[in-house]
Amino acid sequence: TAIGASVDLRCYALASHRDDGEISLYLPDLNNWEHSWDIESLPWDAVTPTRVGEDHGPLLDPRLMDAIATRALPDSVHLPQYARAKAAVTAFLYVYMILRQDGKPKPSFSFVTRSTLPIGAGLGSSASYSACVAAVNLIFAKRTSLTEPVRKRLNSEAAISYTVKHDGRRAIPNEVAEEVNKWAFIAEKVMHGNPSGVDNTVSVHGGAIAYKRAVNGSKGGMDGLHGFRSVKFLLTDSKVPRDTKRLVANVGIRLKEDPTRGADVLDAIQAISIEGFRCLSDPEIPRETLLSGLSKLIRQNHAFLKELGASHISLEEICELTDEFGLCTKLTGAGGGGCAVTLIPDDFYDDSLRILTDKLVEAGYQPYLTTVGGSGLGVNPVVGNPTLLEKEELKEAFVKEPRMNLAKWAEQQGGWLYV
Repeated sequence: TAIGASVDLRCYALASHRDDGEISLYLPDLNNWEHSWDIESLPWDAVTPTRVGEDHGPLLDPRLMDAIATRALPDSVHLPQYARAKAAVTAFLYVYMILRQDGKPKPSFSFVTRSTLPIGAGLGSSASYSACVAAVNLIFAKRTSLTEPVRKRLNSEAAISYTVKHDGRRAIPNEVAEEVNKWAFIAEKVMHGNPSGVDNTVSVHGGAIAYKRAVNGSKGGMDGLHGFRSVKFLLTDSKVPRDTKRLVANVGIRLKEDPTRGADVLDAIQAISIEGFRCLSDPEIPRETLLSGLSKLIRQNHAFLKELGASHISLEEICELTDEFGLCTKLTGAGGGGCAVTLIPDDFYDDSLRILTDKLVEAGYQPYLTTVGGSGLGVNPVVGNPTLLEKEELKEAFVKEPRMNLAKWAEQQGGWLYV
């Protein structure tokens, strides 16, 4: 069992209609990769469209994947500095093309994404990107009512004299979100092959879920943590690239060397996950008891993962630095680099937090203070008909905004509605 929760760090997408028969993709955070395609030049002969109301199916279309790889990807994605961009570009093109509807015009638009999530650090940045890819493509293909809540909100607020401030939460219906989630999962498959579906589900729906993979005939699946309450965490990027395949291989070696102890450790990790699920889904457990219990589970979980060989010297240093402040930390994702996560109690002093983050930065790491378990997918459709100059000015501001200020800049645009 694994527990996944949304963090208050996002991937943002800015999309706007074009009139020149092209689509464009711009990835400023991936070494400013950018490209435009003439829509009719794409390999449409390799597409078997998925009709409205139909599911994609469990497998990617190998014919379309091959056509994109050999006939649609520009040469630039094969350069070393754009290695991460290649998967993102392929996912974007796959979803765009597979959503084509026979007899209807192919949508022409520009698509720019920025991320406040550390990229490639095991925090689900690709899933957040996939949610943006799915949502934007569904909107431009006119296959979703994702923008309908905006019209309803404007009409309803005009009819009453007072509205309760909820910052747009729970404005997008779950059935609409689930349609986006299905296609976000397809984008994740393009990028990762065999994802669990946890990351994209959390990115779209927000909150937290527990996931159990089907093993030896046992039933797998996902359960929402409906009693989940937002918790503050410090995410620290070790800036050490992860090598998931090597880590998995090393863990496999450890398990073979001592299968009895390995089985005991895996059972203990499973027990920690189950206990964490119980605590997080119990609405009656006192807040102080919850946070204290979670801290102990985090410490135990990291110790067991370290024993399996999943940690790294940088992650251990982060654990030591946070331990000086009485805080509990564990590795995230596959470990071996990437990020560490530290639970911050409600009564932890702001001054102490500033001192801790300064120490982490001095040690060469990048901390991010965030909350876990918040809202999922958000949409902010532009009202009216902006001019080409206005679109370009907004795009320029979006691209130039410093990453650490991007969330604040986005919120200032107003009108966000969330799942």
